[in-house]
Amino acid sequence: MKKLDIYISKSFVKSFLISLIAFMNIFLLSQLFKVFRYVADGRMSTSQGVLYLLNMLPEIIVNMTPLAVLLGSLIFMNKMASNLEIISLKTSGISFRRIIIFPLIISFAISILVYFVNGNLYPRSERRMRELKGDNIIKTIPIEKRNAFLRDSNNNVYYIGYINSKEETAKDFQIIKMNEDFSEIETVTIGKTAKFDRKEKIWKLSDVVINDILNNKITKKKIYINKDFDKEPQNFFTLSTNPKFLTNKELRKEIINMKITGGDTRGGLVELGKRYSFPFASVIIVLIGLSLGSRYVRAASAKTIGISVFFGYGYYIVQGLFEALSKNGLINAFLGGWIPNILFLSLGLYLMYKSEY
Repeated sequence: MKKLDIYISKSFVKSFLISLIAFMNIFLLSQLFKVFRYVADGRMSTSQGVLYLLNMLPEIIVNMTPLAVLLGSLIFMNKMASNLEIISLKTSGISFRRIIIFPLIISFAISILVYFVNGNLYPRSERRMRELKGDNIIKTIPIEKRNAFLRDSNNNVYYIGYINSKEETAKDFQIIKMNEDFSEIETVTIGKTAKFDRKEKIWKLSDVVINDILNNKITKKKIYINKDFDKEPQNFFTLSTNPKFLTNKELRKEIINMKITGGDTRGGLVELGKRYSFPFASVIIVLIGLSLGSRYVRAASAKTIGISVFFGYGYYIVQGLFEALSKNGLINAFLGGWIPNILFLSLGLYLMYKSEY
């Protein structure tokens, strides 16, 4: 690393940290009075109030890092431009792209860190904050469910018209047995009613019709028991939790479970798509800040800052818009998370190109 790169890197990191700390202080102060009220009302002790504030840091870091990177890069480049360092470097034959290469690398490293915080620390801190407030974050299993389905490891596909988790009974109980490669139906078992035997851990079907597709044979039974039909009633329900309280690993597992039980996975997929895309806003937004900051000598600084703030908050607006479209099923969940990044990356590359001249 050359001395120039060390100087640029130190200056950029310093500006970024100052901006991030400023944003963190603003948001912590805005929440301080709320914590004072919790302590005064007896909902929290003083130590719990301090812990509550500390658990807010991951959320602030995740949400404010793109703005901190934008403001930090703007301050950093403004300072270099006002000192005529940008012009001097360009006159020496160093391109603008070469000047900003290390700030881009640092921004990418920041994005990786934010990705880790967003997928691991932030959900845990949110859970802890709710616990400190005395809120219940886990939803209980519903008592009833209609049109439940499930696929087990024995290639059995369950379809149940109605199931009661409390009584452990079911109506319109159907099991479709598939072959090993899951390409053909072997048997279809239909029971008018069913009761789960908790002791034997098996379903007991009543008024059963068994259609053997392979042998073209139909059998009727008053009571039917099959050791393969061992999925407990609770497996047909989704013990769902707000996706924001789950780590990436837990959220992926939750989505798989919801798909198996026929639950709506849209909310979880949107949250997961956002966690994969939003952290990388920093490395995209920094292009805008660096490019606009280099124009200090050619335009008023107040105008440049205003444009940067507009683009910075504009990213959040566009990201929220596409998140809403994804939740409503109008666009793919992962595509909705990455479209804002693609749009602002295009804008950043255009501004960087214009900064070369």
